[in-house]
Parts: sequence; structure tokens; C-alpha cells
Amino acid sequence: MPNHPVTRPDATFRRPADPARRTAFHVLHRVLEEGAYANLVLASAMGSSDSAAPHGKGTILDATQRAFVTALVYGTLTRLYTIDHILSQTLHKPFEQLDAEVRTILRLGAFQLLFSPSIPESAACDESVRLCRHRRPAAVCGMVNATLRKIAREKPRIDPGNAPLFFSLPPELYGYLKKAVGAADAPVLAAALLEAPPVTLRVNLLKSTVSDTIRLLADEGIQAASGRYAPEAVRLELGGRSIRSTACHREGLVSVQDEGAMLTVHVLDPKPGERIIDLCAAPGGKTAHMAEITGDRLDLTACDIHENRLTLISGLFSRLGLKGIRVLKADATGRDWPLEAAGPFDRVLADVPCSGLGLLARKPEIRRNMTHEKMVGLLPVQAAILDHAATLVKPGGTLVYSTCTFNPAENDIQVDRFLERQGGRFKRTSLMDLLPESLLAHADIRESAPQGSMTLLPHRHGTDGFFMARLMRVHQD
Repeated sequence: MPNHPVTRPDATFRRPADPARRTAFHVLHRVLEEGAYANLVLASAMGSSDSAAPHGKGTILDATQRAFVTALVYGTLTRLYTIDHILSQTLHKPFEQLDAEVRTILRLGAFQLLFSPSIPESAACDESVRLCRHRRPAAVCGMVNATLRKIAREKPRIDPGNAPLFFSLPPELYGYLKKAVGAADAPVLAAALLEAPPVTLRVNLLKSTVSDTIRLLADEGIQAASGRYAPEAVRLELGGRSIRSTACHREGLVSVQDEGAMLTVHVLDPKPGERIIDLCAAPGGKTAHMAEITGDRLDLTACDIHENRLTLISGLFSRLGLKGIRVLKADATGRDWPLEAAGPFDRVLADVPCSGLGLLARKPEIRRNMTHEKMVGLLPVQAAILDHAATLVKPGGTLVYSTCTFNPAENDIQVDRFLERQGGRFKRTSLMDLLPESLLAHADIRESAPQGSMTLLPHRHGTDGFFMARLMRVHQD
């Protein structure tokens, strides 16, 4: 028999896993086991993999590695419901009983095997074992290796007829998709929510124009084009680049914002000189947008209940060069309402806390954290904010209610109940003169806009999921 060298397991995997996978592991573990927000941890960890490589000095990630990390993190979180099901079927012990770090390693490895056909199976398995080898005993790493190689060998088939499992959505959340768009359209919406959403910027018209911004981005190697709907919007492909590292962002020429969020401000339709309040302003994008399109010539108040979020808002306004915005800590339901924010206001924006189902593609943690019980619990909070907002609007003034969800109970049903409680003090007003022709070309928008509300959907309109309703206070008490 020929002599073959015997390689000890610890020698085979002595090299640590590659920096991109180490960084992805670090981010996923913080999100899955500590409840952190993926976008925040990802932004913090992306500059260097030091924090993800405690056994050695990390290396700065290049653009290709950054794109890979982002795909691994968001892909794993998006497909987590399916991944956990398959791992539970494959393992010989309950998945929940595994060590937390091992769970993260298995989830990351399973994503690569099941949903990343461009990644060689050998790399997905070997790099997962390398992640484990520097954290856990050889026996545990052997279990990781055996589990992932079994998945690679057997390639579990996911039945398209089991829509929640196929689209990686808990059944109760998939049920909300059916309520929103109907059983026939729900799979199309669910498929759209699995895709990476577009990166969209809002140009700060106080400092630049869309055409100048596109040219400046091109000078930095980023190709961009005008948005679909909002005149201030720019769409781009980053390819692993960070928009926050560009001169355009540092100098306050742009902010990252989806076009659906921009359209909320167009529905509000602020005018220079008006007194306006944003009741739930953090992180401040919509408030800043109001100031930018009116030349920063508003009596504008931005409120939020959380002190740390007020700091974020103020930092944003400073970067954008906005001077005329008052920032206040306040409870949007009206408890202990500050005198500085007493009405009446020409316009009030109530962009309320919601289930966030419209952001499932952008914030995949929602797939894991949002439940029917939590959604039901949000309804009285939204109603209380609406009722308080009504007390701040002057006769003839405008109230815009908005959410980032397509759940009817939080949207049109919530608005209808508010109007009933108000007993004729408010009415819906048409959106037809406030929306671009490119959006009105969609039949569903043409149907709902005259009634004063609209729901934006990823699979129909190419934006995040948003709802907005425009209401007018029609008389004084």
C-alpha cells in the first residue's frame, strides 16, 4: 500500500478562517445571541476584522470582502427560519441545546451550502471548521464538520408548497403577507422580500443637485442614476463600498434613504414659513428632508422619546448643515407634553412605531423578532399617537400618518378608526397632485391615491413597504 502522510486535525485547521467569514461570524453572533442590530454591528465591524479575530491580528477588508461579509450576514439572517429547520432535522440533539457560538457557525455554514451556489461546498465546510477550531474542542468541530457535510451530501429539498419554509418566514408573518396582497400575490411579495433591496440616496438640495451628485459619485468610482419617483433620489450600486466613506456623504450632500420614505415627505408637502412637527422623528431623515426641500425655512420641531436617538438626530442635522430644527425629547402619545411643542401646527407628521414588515428585505431580524402578539400590542400605541397628533393640527392643517409596514390593521384600518373617533373633525384628502406620474402609472396607486392613502410594496413599486395617509382638519371645535 502506498504511504500517505497522516495530517493531525489540529494541524489541518491551524490557519484561522478567512477574515471575511470571521467578521460575518462576529456580526451574526452579536445579532442572533445578543439582540444587536445587524446594520449597526456590521458598520462597526466592517472596517477591520480585529474584533472578529481574537486569536490574531485582523486585516482591513477590501471592497470584495466587505460585499461578501454583507451577503453572508444578511443572507443568513434572511434565510434563518429555513436554515434552523434544516439544522434541527439534521442534528442528533436539539438545536437549541448547542453552544451559542456553535449555533452561529452552523447557521453561517448552512447558508453557504444551501443558498450560495457560487461558494464551493468544500470551502463552506472547511472554513466553518476553522471558525470552530479556534473556539471549541476537536470533538465539537468534528460534529460541525459532519453536520455540514451531511447537508452538502443530501441537499435537503425545500417544498415550494410549504410557503413559510420556502420563503423563510414564520407562518404567522406569511399570513400577514396574504392579508396584505391576497393569497395569489403573497408568494411574489415573499420572493421580493428575499432579494437585496436597492441602495438609494436622498440628495441634499441645499448643497447639491442630483446631476452634480451623480457626477461626484462617478469621480469616486460609484455609478449612480436618478431615482424612480422622488426628484431628490439617486440609485446606485456600491459593490462593497461604504457610502459613508465618500466625500458626498462626509460633506452632507447625501443621506441614505429609501424612496418610499422620501415620498412620505412629498405627501406631507411642507411649505417655507410653516410651523411643522415630526412626532417620531428618529433617525431624522424625514425631518431633514422637509428642511432641505424648503430651503431650511421652516419652524420645524423634531421629537423622539429616546435621549440617545435625539443625539443621532442632532448629529445628522449637523452633517447636513441644517440650522432651523428644534430637537425635543417628547412622548408622541402626549404624556408630559413639553410646552415648546404646543400646537397649533400647520402640518404634523406621525410616522409611528410599527411592525416594520415593509423592511423585511432591509432588516431581516424582523423575520425572527416580530410576532402577531407584538403587532397587536402596537395598535393602541399607534392610536394614541394619532389622537394626540390630532390635538396639534390647526383648522385647515394637515396630518400625515405613516408606517413602514403593509399590515392593513396598522394602516388603513387604523386610519378609519381614527376618523370615526374624531367624529368629522378630520377627513382624507387626495394624493393625486402630490405624486409623480411614474408612481401613478401603477393601477393600485391610481385607485387609492384619490382616497388619501397609498401602500407601497417591494414587488410592485420597487421600494420598501410603506403606508401613508393624508388627513385634513376640517373645522375648529
